[in-house]
Amino acid sequence: MTRFYAFLLTLLCCSVALTAQSVVVPANLTTAGGFSFTDLDSYIDADTTATGERAHDTYLLEAGGIYFFTKVNRWTYDVTLRATGDIEALGRPLVDRRDPTGGSNRVDFYRGSGSFYWDGIYLIMGDEGPNAASYETAPFRPEGFKKTYSWNNCIIEKCRQGTIRSEGDSVKVFVTNSLIRNFGDYERQQGNGRIVDLRTNFGDTVVIKNNVIHNILDRIYIGFRQRGLNYFEFSRNTVFNHVGRHGFIQMRNTKETVIKDNFIQNPSIIGSSPFLANEQINFRNQKNFLFTLDTLVEGGSVTMLNNNIHYTDDVLNHYATFDSVTKPDYYSPVFLQALTNDVADADFEEVLELGAVPDRQPLIDYSREAILYKDSIGITNIMVEDSLFAVGTDYDRGYLFDFERFNPCYDPASVSATAATDGGSVGATSFCSELVNSVPEAYNTTLKLTAAPNPAREEVTFAYDLSVAGKVDLSVYNTNGALVANVVSAHQGAGLQRITWNGLNTLSAGMYFAYIRTPQGRMYVKIFKQ
Repeated sequence: MTRFYAFLLTLLCCSVALTAQSVVVPANLTTAGGFSFTDLDSYIDADTTATGERAHDTYLLEAGGIYFFTKVNRWTYDVTLRATGDIEALGRPLVDRRDPTGGSNRVDFYRGSGSFYWDGIYLIMGDEGPNAASYETAPFRPEGFKKTYSWNNCIIEKCRQGTIRSEGDSVKVFVTNSLIRNFGDYERQQGNGRIVDLRTNFGDTVVIKNNVIHNILDRIYIGFRQRGLNYFEFSRNTVFNHVGRHGFIQMRNTKETVIKDNFIQNPSIIGSSPFLANEQINFRNQKNFLFTLDTLVEGGSVTMLNNNIHYTDDVLNHYATFDSVTKPDYYSPVFLQALTNDVADADFEEVLELGAVPDRQPLIDYSREAILYKDSIGITNIMVEDSLFAVGTDYDRGYLFDFERFNPCYDPASVSATAATDGGSVGATSFCSELVNSVPEAYNTTLKLTAAPNPAREEVTFAYDLSVAGKVDLSVYNTNGALVANVVSAHQGAGLQRITWNGLNTLSAGMYFAYIRTPQGRMYVKIFKQ
């Protein structure tokens, strides 16, 4: 097979300059019974010049194509896999694993030492099938030093352990703008299933940003084994259907941690109990926290701002009616000790439902069964399958969702739609056009905000004109930027609005700002208290 790919690549190289850095990889180099695919690793292995040098470093995968890794690849060079073609019409190229001998074993597909970049790929990282309880450990286990590993605009699913288990030092990991689902040991009480794992190494940077993450069994990030990490960021993610076997995010020996502008629904549905806290370093066999920092480092800091963390009634009822667990506490003591901002600014609670997402009841059922039957295999499987694919097949285990309907977006008139640190929406807004469009402009005088009388002694009447209905926030601040009062926080219809505020009588004489945020923009006026 490798010789076959080498022959094809020779033909390609004859038609383009050998200095070309990218090449389109055909998706039909193997056809069996009408099923066309390409063994991607064999193609990359064969992609050399006549003198044995690498011919390309970027491989363009055709939209709608199917590609396989067939062995453990130990490449020492950098590789980029990027989608090309009409993805809107044909879908992302799919990358999976197969055993060329016909067996069911799927080995790791990468243990190399070069950098690796994925862009626009649908990546199935684990054994896809009804027997998901025997998922392998993370198939992507790079061993490079000071390398970069990036996934952008991908769909990533079905891995027992996680997107990456890094075995090298000083690496940078970026997971951005992606849909991530179905991670962990299924049908058994265990753990595993996280986005990034640095294991026992020292990391430089980990950024998990603007992703939709769901049906995850364990922590989003595991760092309790790591020797150190310079920078960690978890921002603008939407997370739901999270079992959280050991919590939500666990840090250790981290210089700078930034967690902001996330939409987090029902984190750690399984709850907290001494039995579940076997990996809480400072509270082992006592309790799980959602956000944990196990150790302080000199000059280390945690910044956590504007995260909507909330629980729905069905999950709260699970905690209330199941004596074995309790609702987890949010922050460990060391985490709070490192927090640089007021803890009141770290999170807020607005209970919202997303437009159309997989049901969370199977995760609630799993969370009970995992405690009641600790050694059992065959408890509720939380891996959700696409009903367009699975109906009438062995993949139909009763937990299906039509991903053509997938809508991980919330009400654009909600508080969360303008609650991020930049005034925009919390969560993965790039997946939600209404939320993206709700980000206010910097300044819009057509709101015609006025305050009268001005100067005033005891009360003032605000007037403003809304061209569209939506969430309105009108607040008064002092000249240092501190909030004095919230005058309006409500959904209002289009048209002229008036409201009289009598809060001036409690303020000292001087200048204040009235500041309004709406779906059509922002504006402020100065108020003078006599």
